[in-house]
Amino acid sequence: MPLSGLIDGERVVSCLLSDEQWATLKDDVREKRRTITMPCGWRGMAKTSQLGTQYFAHAPGGDGCSAGESAQHLRAKAVIVEAVSRAGWIAATEVPGDGWVADVMATKGGVRVVFEVQWSRQNLSDYRLRQERYLDSGIASVAWFARHVDGLPESDKQLPIFGLEIDDEGETTAVIGTATISLAQAVDRLLNRRLQHRDYVASGRTALAEVDAGVMDCYRCHESFGVWRVRQTVVEGLCGRKEARRLVPRVFAQNRPEALPEIRVAGESLSRDLGVAPGRIFRRRTQAAGKHYMAFTCPHCNATCGDMFVVELFENGGTARSDQTQVSPSVIPLPHWCLAGDEGPCPIPPPGVIAEYERLYAPDRAHDPAEQTTVDHAHVGHIGSSSGIPIHQALGRMFGRR
Repeated sequence: MPLSGLIDGERVVSCLLSDEQWATLKDDVREKRRTITMPCGWRGMAKTSQLGTQYFAHAPGGDGCSAGESAQHLRAKAVIVEAVSRAGWIAATEVPGDGWVADVMATKGGVRVVFEVQWSRQNLSDYRLRQERYLDSGIASVAWFARHVDGLPESDKQLPIFGLEIDDEGETTAVIGTATISLAQAVDRLLNRRLQHRDYVASGRTALAEVDAGVMDCYRCHESFGVWRVRQTVVEGLCGRKEARRLVPRVFAQNRPEALPEIRVAGESLSRDLGVAPGRIFRRRTQAAGKHYMAFTCPHCNATCGDMFVVELFENGGTARSDQTQVSPSVIPLPHWCLAGDEGPCPIPPPGVIAEYERLYAPDRAHDPAEQTTVDHAHVGHIGSSSGIPIHQALGRMFGRR
């Protein structure tokens, strides 16, 4: 059921006509004052779907090129067209290409962006194949709104797929990660770069560290002292998404957050609350480790406290006190489609912030190189600005094309 047709030879998108214009067109066609021609060349009619969508259909006897789309599919296309037009782009529907027909194509300044509605179930391999066809044809970016998203990637930068829901009244919503917004708003945000892919939840502000403390007995002098651990860090991105990363205990770590000045102050305070002297944390070398690493030491005799014993203490419920403290700006590695807040989307973290996160929290490369992550840090400036990148590159990166 096309949204585009020729009225007296002029191409028109049905859903962009007002209710009054549409009613007048119906009357004119009925009285043969104007004619509608379908994409296949057959005579057409102006109709309205059960969800209130204006569309063109074949007059009796046509070849049926207008069949095959549900009322929901048609409704979603119409919402996208209207959002594209409001955003200042030129909207076209059912646009044919080399092995594809785009549901909605948005064009601006020579840049072409495609929006696809996938109401029926489709395999991931088919998504990727169709995506490549578009990109090979010079389309800057493609975004999919799909009814069935189970088993599909939620935050693949190369293949943007968002959930689509349409109720019985024709209300259309898009599911972006954990958030639900109107379909029109999702389209507008994509075109205006207020919905972008990010590899990290970040804000550039301080993060929250949750600190546990417990009591150890020194194996050498048998005196008690306090040790502490960072249980997890919590970062709230500019998009409002708040994520907590529970930390996996690391043995013989070269660096650890427990040695940060803010964490050390919190740990020492908790130790004194427990009635014991706080331990010290230094870089030490032990025979068991065979190298220098960051370790707790006894404040009474300076003996090194084995990492395994500290891990065992907390893993077996040895937490006696807990507190929270602010630490330097940090990040949570989490690829996601970021809905910009009042201050924009989550910023791309400076390399130094990412390096600090990996230094303190990521597994040591020497022990577990498979867990290291390489991130492509690309800076995208404002569209059209001299300090940024060209609009076609910005949109390509935004939607998923490198």
